[in-house]
Amino acid sequence: MTADNYAELTTARLLALFVEAAKKTGAGSGLFGLLDGMAASVPPEKARSISAAPEAKAAVQALGAALRARKPIAQIRRLFEDDDRDVRTCAAGQFGSIDPEWAAATWKGLFANLPTSEVLAFMARARQSPPDRPTLKEMPDDALVARFEDAATRQYATRFLDCVDDPEDMATHNRIAGEVVDVMQELKSRGALARLLPLLANPNMTVRRRAAQGCLRLAQDKAVAALDSVVASGSFDDRLGAGDTLDHWRKGKCLVDGL
Repeated sequence: MTADNYAELTTARLLALFVEAAKKTGAGSGLFGLLDGMAASVPPEKARSISAAPEAKAAVQALGAALRARKPIAQIRRLFEDDDRDVRTCAAGQFGSIDPEWAAATWKGLFANLPTSEVLAFMARARQSPPDRPTLKEMPDDALVARFEDAATRQYATRFLDCVDDPEDMATHNRIAGEVVDVMQELKSRGALARLLPLLANPNMTVRRRAAQGCLRLAQDKAVAALDSVVASGSFDDRLGAGDTLDHWRKGKCLVDGL
């Protein structure tokens, strides 16, 4: 089908054809299937289609050009949210120029195996500063622990920002990381670091890792086990952070000592 033919179609029809062609490309399965246990989860017939779909890939490019010319942003965002990984991959590749934030969030979600909407929510959460009052010193212990968990979760969320090329995003990451330490320091001053112990089992690896940093001196075995679990199954950032914490611990150094 030529560009002139596409121009005669409705936007809804172009979108439907885009989805149909994207599913035939195997683009997402080919790129991200390798991350799913070295493509073990990709059926052989699907894997073969990845390198045997030039027509589908050409159709995606032509349909993408036709849709970019129309810029139906709301409808395209549904492609970024599609259940099919091939569709999300093709959409992220084709529509970054007209919807860069959603396209970038889609790529990040594909790599993290998270929905695009969840990545966008994490990005917004990272950029949302906590209220100035009450101050940390004014908070009761329960609120302080909740603030610690929230700050560590926001630190996790900064991995979806552009901390390499955007100075503001890097500043956001540094501010939140400092906030986690500030809360830890306040808990230490109250003799309340043990209140972080329940967070050693938190499903969020950043929360677990930061809580373990605060608990090493008072519950070594539990904190080390938590850090080992992060090294075993966390993301790259958390594995690296947990590994560094364990390395320093074995050398007799601990973050809370300097607080």
